[in-house]
Amino acid sequence: MTTVDDYAKYLSEEARSTISALHQFRILYEPQNEDYHFFFEGEDDALFYMPDARRRIGTKQVHIYDCGGKKNVSEARETIKRELYDINKCLFFIDRDYDDFLGCQVGVDQHTYVTDEYSIENYLSNVYVAKIIMADILKLSHADPEFRRMERIISEKLSLFYKKILPLSAWIIAAKQEGCAPNLRNTVGLKHIVTLSNLNPIITKEGFEKFKKKVITNNKTPKIWNVIKWARILKGKPAKQWVRGKYDIWFFHILFLATLEDTNSRRRMAGGRIIRIPGSIREGRFFEILGGRVAIPPSLNSFYNAKLH
Repeated sequence: MTTVDDYAKYLSEEARSTISALHQFRILYEPQNEDYHFFFEGEDDALFYMPDARRRIGTKQVHIYDCGGKKNVSEARETIKRELYDINKCLFFIDRDYDDFLGCQVGVDQHTYVTDEYSIENYLSNVYVAKIIMADILKLSHADPEFRRMERIISEKLSLFYKKILPLSAWIIAAKQEGCAPNLRNTVGLKHIVTLSNLNPIITKEGFEKFKKKVITNNKTPKIWNVIKWARILKGKPAKQWVRGKYDIWFFHILFLATLEDTNSRRRMAGGRIIRIPGSIREGRFFEILGGRVAIPPSLNSFYNAKLH
């Protein structure tokens, strides 16, 4: 067969596979090799997980699979077990999401890592990350008074953001629990729903109505008493467990840029040097920027210690 024929056959078989990642795995798996196989939910996951993993693996071969969702990662794992492949060289990664709150978390075993927070985006949306960007990317000295000022503002405004959107998160969980099926994919961020005023996050009644209009798909909304119940529950939980990761990193991005613009305005007035803002920061490409710079969570370190040799 020609290369073209081989490729056509590959695409045909891939199309018949429920999960294309499984099709790729079956082709690449060699029982005599010490290759590692990493199964992720989406495209950005490898940018977060792989830098530290590769430092541990060294020159061993690695295969990366984008499964296209949490359920597909779980299905790939169970299929690999059922078909009696050696699963010890396979690693599976999923986000926690709201599933613990709703009692529908996928099964987890020693081969599967589940984020401590809602998702991996939450790990990249905090003041620790802001300090890395300021020092490593923007080359802002810790001795510069603006460094401390930006650090303080970002820490304070992130905390305020979490307080402001707690009712929205409670509404989402209540809606999911009651079968309202809110389509959160319609809101990658919270543009026009949450705004900044003097660096303070604002969410209005109109903003909340815009949010509901975007996500409601079957004209069903949750009961008020259930939303209130979840709001009380969430108040006792760490915010990073209930703030949707895509909302968290969206707000972190606009807050960081606004704080930086405010800092530059102050510098202009004082006749100081303006901080140049790279395109990668303006565009919010944090997974690309921060891969390998951010310390991995202790739970992930333990998972790698057990799986990678």
